[in-house]
Amino acid sequence: MKQFVLWMLLLGGVSGPKADFKIVFEEAFTNARLKQWNQVNGNWEVDSKEKLVKGSKNSDWAILTAKKEMPDNYVLTFSTLVEPSAYLFEVMLNLQKEKYLGILYNQLEGRVAIEDRSFFVNPEKERGYIRTTGHIGKLPKVKIPMSKQWLDWKIQKTGTTYFVWINNEEILKFTEPTEMIKSNGKFGFAINGSAQLKNVILYKQKKVKVPEGFTGKPYEQPFFLFSE
Repeated sequence: MKQFVLWMLLLGGVSGPKADFKIVFEEAFTNARLKQWNQVNGNWEVDSKEKLVKGSKNSDWAILTAKKEMPDNYVLTFSTLVEPSAYLFEVMLNLQKEKYLGILYNQLEGRVAIEDRSFFVNPEKERGYIRTTGHIGKLPKVKIPMSKQWLDWKIQKTGTTYFVWINNEEILKFTEPTEMIKSNGKFGFAINGSAQLKNVILYKQKKVKVPEGFTGKPYEQPFFLFSE
């Protein structure tokens, strides 16, 4: 019953009945289940009673990536509690080789931002694990209040358009050029600081629909045309 209620809360606002979605990955964290993830860097500790994981950076990002490949069209839901001292919490989407689309919860600037990111397996050579490498300064950012509380995230990818909700509020909509980020790939989370994570569920859209009337928040900067 609790799982059904959580499903309804996190999928609220996405058009279509439950039959339009299929769970393809679900995580209630335990020490055994953590083996289903790649602990790339940082310190990761499981609270089996609460079924959550806490990540903390060391000299670089704390990074955790799933081994499950993403569908072409999906909904990803999860909950986070980001420590006030953390600079960034980042969702890594459609990760293939070193390229992915990053959704950043930037506590220093009080923004949620989209960035064209690269993930390097040789951080010594590349001056760190993660860096924005394309369309620098050109992708949208929106201003939102920051507070220390559990946040319920929902991210939907339909075609080349991404929709982001936080606590069931429309935050950001972004349509990417088709050549920018490839479909499928893996997903993960990166923390420049400390945060807790739970209730990770990945859904495949069996019937592809876009959320009607989604507006999101105003961009903090103009949306530039891609010229590269």
